[in-house]
Amino acid sequence: MHFSRLLKVKEGKLETLKDWFYVLGGDRKEEAIATFEYENVSREVFALFKGRDGHHYVIGFNEVTGEYRKGDPEVKINQEHTKILKECLEPVSENGSVLLDLSA
Repeated sequence: MHFSRLLKVKEGKLETLKDWFYVLGGDRKEEAIATFEYENVSREVFALFKGRDGHHYVIGFNEVTGEYRKGDPEVKINQEHTKILKECLEPVSENGSVLLDLSA
């Protein structure tokens, strides 16, 4: 499993971010999933939280099937994804690590 950093949603960018993830999970789902092969990913999840401070935060994780590789920067959907994440999110932590991973 591979965790991203904790990210703060920038002011006024929550709907832009939600709209993008809606597109990725809808009309462009197959295109997004196609990137998994070269990233060695079998699943990608982003979770949204509202902090007690009133700000929104996002954390993401990938289930990896081998050594995790970042997305190919030449692929259009990866370019768009990177652009929107930079526009909408501000890192507030270093990369995370898994403390517990249970499954039955």
